[in-house]
Amino acid sequence: MNALRRALLALLLAAPAAAAAEDYALPPAPSTGTRVDYWADRAEFDGQSSTLHLTGRVTLKESTMTVTGEDLWIDDAHRTGRSDKRVLVDDGVTGVYGDSGDFDFGEQTGRLYHSSAGMGNWRVHARETRLLGQRRTRFYGADFTSCERVPPDYHFRASTLSVVPKKYLLGWNTVFYLGPVPLFYTPIFYHSLDPEPLSRWKLQPGTDGRNGQYVKGTLNTRISSTTTSKIFDDYYSKMGIGYGGELDHFAGKDSRGSLFGYGIHEDGTVNNRWGLFGDDYQALGSSIAFQGRLQKQSDPSFTNDYVRSDLFRLTPELVNSAALSRTFSKGTIRVAYARDDVQDPANINRFIKNTEDLPSVSAQSTPLRIGKLPWLNTFSGFADDNYTVGRGYQQKSINAAWDATRSFNVARGVTYTPKVDYSETYYNEFDEQNWGAGTNGNLNSAIGRWVATNDLRFNTLLGHIDAVHAYSQRMKPDAFTLDSSPADKGVEQNQASFSDVFVPTARTWARVSTAYDFRTYRDHVETFDQRIQPIVGDLSWQSKKDLVFTFHDAYVIKNSSGVGGNQSVIADMRWGDALVGPSIGGGLSYNLATPGTYYQSLEFALAPSSPTWRLTVALRTVVVSDGGFARAHGLRLFEKELTWTRRWHDFYTKLIFRTRPGGVGEVTGNVEFKFGDADPKKAPRHDWQSDWFPERAKEDDLR
Repeated sequence: MNALRRALLALLLAAPAAAAAEDYALPPAPSTGTRVDYWADRAEFDGQSSTLHLTGRVTLKESTMTVTGEDLWIDDAHRTGRSDKRVLVDDGVTGVYGDSGDFDFGEQTGRLYHSSAGMGNWRVHARETRLLGQRRTRFYGADFTSCERVPPDYHFRASTLSVVPKKYLLGWNTVFYLGPVPLFYTPIFYHSLDPEPLSRWKLQPGTDGRNGQYVKGTLNTRISSTTTSKIFDDYYSKMGIGYGGELDHFAGKDSRGSLFGYGIHEDGTVNNRWGLFGDDYQALGSSIAFQGRLQKQSDPSFTNDYVRSDLFRLTPELVNSAALSRTFSKGTIRVAYARDDVQDPANINRFIKNTEDLPSVSAQSTPLRIGKLPWLNTFSGFADDNYTVGRGYQQKSINAAWDATRSFNVARGVTYTPKVDYSETYYNEFDEQNWGAGTNGNLNSAIGRWVATNDLRFNTLLGHIDAVHAYSQRMKPDAFTLDSSPADKGVEQNQASFSDVFVPTARTWARVSTAYDFRTYRDHVETFDQRIQPIVGDLSWQSKKDLVFTFHDAYVIKNSSGVGGNQSVIADMRWGDALVGPSIGGGLSYNLATPGTYYQSLEFALAPSSPTWRLTVALRTVVVSDGGFARAHGLRLFEKELTWTRRWHDFYTKLIFRTRPGGVGEVTGNVEFKFGDADPKKAPRHDWQSDWFPERAKEDDLR
C-alpha cells in the first residue's frame, strides 16, 4: 500500500471525527499537546496500545523538532517515540544523527546512541547524545572539532560536552589532540559560540633577558556593542606578577576613548613600576565637546620593560591635558588643563613637573562685522594660572585682545592681508628673565601689546608663496607708552618670513620656509647667522605602485666658528603595504643635538601572493662620523626585530624575536585557533584602536 503522503497526526492528537466504518475505532483526542505532522511510506496504528508505527522515509515535524528516519514508533498515550534504526533530529540550529534513539515529544527531549552532530562550524561524535529541550544538547564520550578535513587536523575528546547554540560550548575532562597525538589536558574547556563573544582569554608565553620566562594573560570582555574591557594578569620568573586593565569605547568619531593601566612590584629590583595612559573625545550634544589625554608612568623606561609594543621605547616627557569647549553661534569658550613633565636631570629614573596650567579659560569670537567698518573684528581673551619650573612663583594672568583684518585682491593670483591687534594682559608678577630690569618689582600690573602683520600671497606656477612681516611692541606696565628701556627695547617680534608650498602633481608636494629677525638690542649685536632662522625644506612623493618617499631638512647658517649646518635631517622611503604582502622601507635621521651621530632603519617583509605566511624584519643601526658620511665609522646594530606569522588551516601563529637597549632580549608569540573560520579576512580586528594605539596595527595586540 502506498504511503499517506500528507496525513495529519490529528488522527492521534486532534478531535476525533465520525468513523467511516463501525469496526475501526479512532483514538481519543488528547487534552493537551502541540500539533505534529508526519510523512511516511507506511503507517500502522494499534488502537489497543495507542501506538503508531511509521516506516519508510519517515519525517515527523513538531513545533521545534524535525525527526527523520526509516522506522519510528510513536506512543500516543505517553507522547513518546523511539527508533531502532538510523534517525536524524534537527531543531533548526543543531542536527544530531544516531544509530537509534528515543524521544519525549511533550518535554521536547530525547536520547540518541552512537551519534554524530553538527552545529555551525563544529562537528561532534559521541557515545550518547541527550536532547535537553530549548535547543540545549549534552554529549557523553564526545569527540569534537571544527576542522572540516577528514580526518581532522585537530580534535578534542571530553567525558561530557554541553552545547547551547549561539552561546557556548563547555567540555569536562578535555584532552586536545593534534592529529592523533594528545598534547594537553584541561578539566574545563569553554568556547563561546556567540558571533560576538562576551569574553575571550588569550595567553602569550615568552622569555626575556631582563624579566625571565613569562606568561601574559589577557581576558577580553565585551561589555556592550561599543565598549570592551581587558584584564591583564602576567607572571615573570624574575620580576613576579603584574596586573593591569584596559577600557575601550567607540561609538563613532564623536564618542571614543581608551584607558590603560598596568603595575608591578618587581621582586628582582624591589621597585614599583606602573603606567597609566588614556585618550578620550566626547561630543556632548552638538555644541559641547570634551577631549583629554592622560600619560603617567613611574619612570622613562617603563614601556620598554613592560609594554614592548609601544612606539616609544623610552619616554623622556609626559604630556597631560583636558579641555571642555562650548561652541556658540558667535564664538567658542574653552576650559583647559595642561601639564608637562620632563626627565629629572638629577635623577634620570624619575620625572619632575616642567609646566602646568591649572586651569586655563579662553574665549574667542568668530570674525565679526561691526556696523559699516570695512574689516573683520575678532575678540578673544584668557585667564591662566601657570607654573613654570625655575620661575620661583605661580603666575596668574588675565588677557583681553582685539584684532582686525581685511584681505585685498591686488592682482590676479596676488592677495594682500593686513592684520592689527591689541591686547592687555594682567599679571600678578612679571617674568623678569624675559622682560629685563625695566619690569623688576612690578606686581599686579597690566601690560599692553600691539601687533601688526602683513601677509602678501602669490599663487603662481611655482607654488603658493607667502611673504609675511610681523612686528610686536610691548608697552610699559599700567601705561600706553612704549617699554623701550629693557634690553630688547620692548620689541618682542620684528620678523620677516618666507614660505613656498609647491604641488606639481596630486602625489607630489614640496615646501620651503625661513625667516629673518630684524630686532636690535641695547646690550649686544646679533650677526647675520643669528638673525636668519633655519631654512626648512620638506618633500613628499608617492607613486601609483605604493612607493612613498619623504624628506625633511632644517639647515642652520654656519657662524664664524663653523658651528651650524644641518640641524635635523629625516629621509624615509617605503614600498608596499606595511601589514599585508611583501614590503620594504628604510630611513635615515640626524639631529644637531647629537652631532656626529647618524641613525638608520631598515624594515622589509617577505610573503607569498597568497596570505598564508609573512616574515618581517626590522633593523636599526647607528653610525658615528667625525665629519660627514665620508668619515663615518663605528657602525653598531642596536635594535633588531623579527616577526613571523603563519595562517594554518585551523589556527594562526605569530612569533616575535626582538633585542634592543635596556636589557631587552625577548622571544614571544601566540597561537590562535580559527575554530572553523578559514578566511583570514574574518579575523577580528578593531581598526579604530589605532586612533589611540597606532602600534596595534602591526603587533596584533601582543604586549
